Amino acid sequence: MDTKNAKEVEVWSLSLRLFHWLLVAAFFTSWWTSDHHIRLHILAGAAIAGLLLYRLIWGVLGENHAKFSSFTPSFANIKQHVLDLIRRQPRHYIGHTPIGSLMIYALLASLLILVTSGFSLIALQMNFGPFYGLQANYNTEIFIQFIHAWCFETLQFLVFIHLAGVVVESSLQHSNLIKSMFTGKKTIKENINT
Repeated sequence: MDTKNAKEVEVWSLSLRLFHWLLVAAFFTSWWTSDHHIRLHILAGAAIAGLLLYRLIWGVLGENHAKFSSFTPSFANIKQHVLDLIRRQPRHYIGHTPIGSLMIYALLASLLILVTSGFSLIALQMNFGPFYGLQANYNTEIFIQFIHAWCFETLQFLVFIHLAGVVVESSLQHSNLIKSMFTGKKTIKENINT
């Protein structure tokens, strides 16, 4: 990137960055404890649920780049972004790219399903939690277990794609997007898309 035509812009607030890294920590803890420490697994799942609630509220009431309305993907924008990537000439966005926006929604939806299925399982198998008193037959419980496991595997795949996308976008835009999730600032060209 030509540094003469670039500037640093504050994009991600401290609260959004904390949400991001706490979610990473809770998800990793949930994964690491899933087979051998069920109480910690449940606590990590509850932390994810609380973080999701915060993100849903902040997505409506938060600062500009945190609001869902600021990164609503459209088919036309996603198509243009894909074409720009194929040509290796991506446009610069202050917030999320169109494909990045789609990924954020996919991650949030998958996490919501994961947490809901997890809370359903602890209600059915341990008789506590926010869905306390939930009753289901054996086949339904097995189906919920399948959804929980499938969703977790899907999330692992989405996280891999998300990280690969960050690396590709960082390389093509000559901007360290990982650093921006620590500092909150992105280095962007003057001619950018919001």
